[in-house]
Amino acid sequence: MQQIRESLHRWLRSVMEERDWTAATWAKRADVTATNLTRFLKDPEGASLPSAETIGRLAFAAGSEPRFLSSNQPSTSSCRVPVLSHEQIRAVMDLPRAGAAAYLADALRRGSPCVLMDRPTSPRAFGLQINSLHMNAGGLLPQDQIVIEPVDHVPPRKGDMVITIDGTSLCAYRYYHPQLVPVSTDPHCCPMVIEGAEMVGVAILVVRPLRVELMS
Repeated sequence: MQQIRESLHRWLRSVMEERDWTAATWAKRADVTATNLTRFLKDPEGASLPSAETIGRLAFAAGSEPRFLSSNQPSTSSCRVPVLSHEQIRAVMDLPRAGAAAYLADALRRGSPCVLMDRPTSPRAFGLQINSLHMNAGGLLPQDQIVIEPVDHVPPRKGDMVITIDGTSLCAYRYYHPQLVPVSTDPHCCPMVIEGAEMVGVAILVVRPLRVELMS
């Protein structure tokens, strides 16, 4: 029981720190009473444990789940990031930071497709699928799901994979300032100047399906 209390307390604290939430803010998003949550945060050894329903609602609102079997590990929570459509990406990019974080959290609450992460991300991380061949010779294919962090949170470094948006195209490049460089078998994929690029973010994870079910 003590291990459960410790793991739950660390998860609550880590989520609040990562998302800059107060207990009241999180409780409101999860539609739960803040009183028991606040008491447990202040006195994890003596206060009553939040109910399973409360923990579930908190996890659903945060897009993150406690890890009760990894109390000895530095990382205490996993999280989910929503996979966005082209239109949703445009909407997020037009929002201020707080608005973008709220939009993504709401997408998870509404059952958006998502990617499960084994480490915490910023509240503005999300997944996408490219629709070009700019990195196909570099091992990235259009059906891959890519998790990105915004460039103001994770500044790109030499050789990083970055994602750009241009009209209806989502393209991947390698970052070599002052240019973005494709690694492609398509001769139409050319380098572009960073100054003229609209960067969505820096790729931090690529997820590839190993088996695609055929539709009947």
